[in-house]
Amino acid sequence: MHTQPRTLVLVFGGRSSEHEVSLRSATSVLQAVDRERFKLVLLGIGRDGSWTTGPCPSAEQASPALLADIVANGTPVPDIRALHADVVFPVLHGPYGEDGTFQGLLEAFGLPYVGSGVLGSSLCMDKAISKHVLHNLEPAVPQIPWIECDARLLPSSLPALTAAVERKLGYPCFVKPANQGSSVGITKAHNATELATALALAGRYDAKVVVEKAVDAREIELAVLGDGGPETIVSDPGEIVLPPNTWYDYDTKYIADVAGLEIPAKLPGPVIAQLKHLSLQAFRACGCHGLARVDFLLERKTGVPYLNEINTLPGFTSISMYPKLMAHAGVAYCELITRLCELALARHRQRATLHLTRD
Repeated sequence: MHTQPRTLVLVFGGRSSEHEVSLRSATSVLQAVDRERFKLVLLGIGRDGSWTTGPCPSAEQASPALLADIVANGTPVPDIRALHADVVFPVLHGPYGEDGTFQGLLEAFGLPYVGSGVLGSSLCMDKAISKHVLHNLEPAVPQIPWIECDARLLPSSLPALTAAVERKLGYPCFVKPANQGSSVGITKAHNATELATALALAGRYDAKVVVEKAVDAREIELAVLGDGGPETIVSDPGEIVLPPNTWYDYDTKYIADVAGLEIPAKLPGPVIAQLKHLSLQAFRACGCHGLARVDFLLERKTGVPYLNEINTLPGFTSISMYPKLMAHAGVAYCELITRLCELALARHRQRATLHLTRD
């Protein structure tokens, strides 16, 4: 029996500093989605928050430049409900797309969507709050020693903050905006002068800033696919392999192209099992759904795996770790998109059964 294709609204662009990364991710989705199962409708979001749409290109024609043109010159969309979505795939990275704000809008409109809900999205986006949650689990998920501060209180709070960093963390340390992705606004500080500069930069992106102890560690990432139940897939770990004296900043990720991906990572069996367990524990504890990439820093000296970040809408570009890890787990890119949409629809149906009254 022929089944009518579902309308999949693909959302890209966004107001965050990761706008260009989103265009690249969305291009890869357009090139891989099963077009017999899904009728694609595009929704571009400009840096000013405007919404536009345009003709959906073929897989061969899809490109970041074409999507950028839709964002800049497409037909205005006054209301997402006018696009008649069966399911929404927000391929948005960073604030105003990955942090629960867009998810809240879709919830209010009653639209099924791929990925975590409002709480899971906002919790994992906030590096400070997620650290508190994971640190206080029983058993705890290991966190790198950290300090958080309010950038709005700088520079008057700088002397006390510098003293706290030197006492509790030492140098070098990493300074990060609490709510950002793709290493935007992150600096490695080696002394008090660099710390002050790093805090000022991070404060441009978020009022809340996190300062972490720098550890000599391997960058290990795992992919999760599912609803947190027994059928949830946790991939084997992959490793980001970097040249000496290089850390995984924005340029390394997207411009210089010097990072290598080793899938699977060369790790002992017990360490792999531990990382998989911690990934699923964190995924469930933070209320994640659908997908996540769970990033660890595996300290070389001690072997301790520190959970660095849970990314609820990880990159979907051709070089991104998440789809590569899932492919190694046996889920090809096209099937991955289909499964994510099915998970979104299943979650929407389940939530529709919940009582909204006392009857």
